[in-house]
Parts: sequence; structure tokens; C-alpha cells
Amino acid sequence: MKDCILFFVKYPEPGAVKTRLAEDSSPELAAEFYSVFAKEKLDELSHGSNADIIICFTPEDRKAETREWLGSGFRYIAQKGGDLGRRMENAFREAFFMGYDRALLVGSDIPALTSDIVNHGLEQIESGAAVLGPAEDGGYYLIGFPRGGMVPEVFHDIEWSTDTVAQETRNKLEAADLECRELEHLDDTDTLDDLEPLVALGSLGPLGSESLRVARKLVGM
Repeated sequence: MKDCILFFVKYPEPGAVKTRLAEDSSPELAAEFYSVFAKEKLDELSHGSNADIIICFTPEDRKAETREWLGSGFRYIAQKGGDLGRRMENAFREAFFMGYDRALLVGSDIPALTSDIVNHGLEQIESGAAVLGPAEDGGYYLIGFPRGGMVPEVFHDIEWSTDTVAQETRNKLEAADLECRELEHLDDTDTLDDLEPLVALGSLGPLGSESLRVARKLVGM
């Protein structure tokens, strides 16, 4: 099987990333946290999975800066499409056009996401079965399809950033007669309230040394 991980990122421009966290702190600190955290998560996944990693970045004109940020050892494709759903759909289409048999799309701001979870997710993908990683807020942090088995409808007519996204996705997969295999619920880091328990765990928690350093600055404000 030829597998890939579609790692969705946004260039860490202050004011353009982690906007809810920025409201509680500052755009600069929120962007710094996202920058170091996404890099740490990418490093973890690249060392813990045999799948190829494709960096799906936005904005489209920041490819050079994104490559400088995350490194040159990955394939880079720009996110294309109007809303999040279209961008995800197009990323899957590109992955399958490249010849991958299984593709798994993940967010870049999920502290508890590990390479073991990603590898397990890839194993769940097969003909007639997709995989979904539901988030605690009602969205999802991971979705995957086999080659020839993507359901474009799961990316259409969805009210993104609401607590109904995962359920709407389940409904659309069921309507397409595709089995939905679910992973454990995980949470992202949108607010200082999300960060505080992670900081309390210190080095025993899911944050790497650099993201923990910035998170301590954030919660100490």
C-alpha cells in the first residue's frame, strides 16, 4: 500500500492563525505557539510513520516561507478552493492523482495526536471504509479515504467550525453507503483554557519543549 498523510497548515502570520487564542493573549504569541507546535507535531509524525507526508499549505503565495518554516524534506501542495471543504476535497484528489492508495488528512493543532493514532487510522482505511477522528468540539481532526472511495459530498454544504460537522459527515458517509470507522475523540487548542491543563502536565504532557515554553508565556499573561 502506498500511503500519505495530508498535513494541513496555515502560514503562521500573526493575526491569521489561532485567532481565538490571540484574542485571549496576543496575535504574535498565538502565532509563535502555532509555529513551534505545528513543527513539533510534523517532526513527530515524520519519524513515527512510514507514510509520505504532504504539506498542504495556505496562503498559496507563501510556499517558500512555509518550506523554510517546516523543512525541505516533504512534498508541498497549496490548498486550493474557496472554503475548507473544497480545499480538503482538492487535497485528496491531488493525493490520489499522485498514485496513493490511502490518504489521511490531519489538522496541525491537535496536541494529543500521535503517530500511533495516525498509523492506526491508516490501517482502518480499506475499500468500502473511511476513517474519522472526531474532535471534542463536534468537528473532526482527521479524515481518510481509500483510492477510488472518496465521497466528495462530505466536503459540500457543511457549516464549518460548528459542533455539527462530525455528525453531518457521518450522515453523508452513511448516505453514500461507506462504512465510517471512528478513532478516539481528541481536542485542539483554541483558547487559554485549552492550554492551561497541558501546561500543568509539563514535560509529561503532549507539548514538546518549544511549544511548552511558548504556552507557559501564554498562560502566564
